[in-house]
Amino acid sequence: MKFRAVNEQTRMNYVLWSIKKEIMRENNYLNSLDYNPKPIIDVVKQQIDKWDPIELLGAHSPEDEYDGETQTLVIYITKHLADMNAEALGSKLIQIFQHSFGDEFDKEEEAIQVALYLIDALKTVNLLR
Repeated sequence: MKFRAVNEQTRMNYVLWSIKKEIMRENNYLNSLDYNPKPIIDVVKQQIDKWDPIELLGAHSPEDEYDGETQTLVIYITKHLADMNAEALGSKLIQIFQHSFGDEFDKEEEAIQVALYLIDALKTVNLLR
C-alpha cells in the first residue's frame, strides 16, 4: 500500500494493524487443523532458536524473538507434510527470514542444512515420514 500525505503515526498504525491481521489469520489456520500442531511448533521453535540466524538470542533478546517466523514456518510445514523436502523448506526459511529481517539475514547458505535438521527432528518424533 502506498501512503500519501499521512503522518508517521498513521503509517505505524497501519503496520501494526497488518501484523495483527496476519497473526489472526495464522492462528485461525492452526486452530482449524484436525490435529494439535503443538509438537510441530515445539520442534521447529527448538531448531530455529538453536540456529539463531540473526544472533539475537545470544544478545539477551526475549525467548520469543523468532516466534513469528516459527509460526509461519509451522504453517508451511503443516501444508506440505506429504511432500516435504529440504530444498523447498530451505527456500521457505530464506524467504521468511529475509522478509522479517531484510539485510540483517545473511545465513542463506545455512538454510538447507537447517531444513535437513528440521526434517530429521520431525521424523525422529514421528511427525514426518
